[in-house]
Amino acid sequence: MILLPRVGSVDFWDETRKAGAWLSEDRFVVVPKNLSHQTTAPRRGHEHLAIYATDDQLARMEPRLGSLNRVRAKLNTPTFFAMSREMRSLLSLCQAGDPDDLAARSARSYLVAALLINCLSRIERNDHVSTSNPGSHGDALVTEIKCFIQDNAASDLSLDLIASAFGLSRRHVTRLFREKTGMTMSEFHEQERIVRARQLLTETDLSVGEVAWRIGMESGSALARMMRRVAGITPTAARRHGPI
Repeated sequence: MILLPRVGSVDFWDETRKAGAWLSEDRFVVVPKNLSHQTTAPRRGHEHLAIYATDDQLARMEPRLGSLNRVRAKLNTPTFFAMSREMRSLLSLCQAGDPDDLAARSARSYLVAALLINCLSRIERNDHVSTSNPGSHGDALVTEIKCFIQDNAASDLSLDLIASAFGLSRRHVTRLFREKTGMTMSEFHEQERIVRARQLLTETDLSVGEVAWRIGMESGSALARMMRRVAGITPTAARRHGPI
């Protein structure tokens, strides 16, 4: 099996390792058949694609691709490989469209085949990457926390809620986020709200009060106070200034 994350990261475990390895969007993992494994996503909204390539399928591909013996030799150990930009584009296309649409399903089968060929090419070239160390695990976790905040920027996000969502203590998640970003989660949340507010102010004719409501603020005056304090600009000036 080849496991490719499209949105978000997962903590990947298998029976050969004592600790999990972080599988993020920039890599994929080859999982040998009959190997017990487990994945855990730290946030909702995670998406991934699993491609099951059988020996018969590989044999049918060899007349077009040439011998895959070097690839087969590398399919017996769980290994991480780098994803290319082209592979990420193919992966997005594979999971786009209506799953019940006949034309989309037909096109998807060709896209998956193209993605599989790209994976096999990476495997054959031995373009593997090391499994995550504790430092990169923390980086990936903070990236997931940032995505969680961005996805829920219009909601009230308490420290308890974020810590619970990621299975961390309040102290750990606070320290880790500040260590990796130089700011608190509350500060990052405010920045995201301001980014959304400025987009709405410059791209729509919505009133300041309506913009405030859409980003989860209680009033236009509350939005104005936050923007002056954090960004040094008022909603009216931001609208006049134009896109960021």
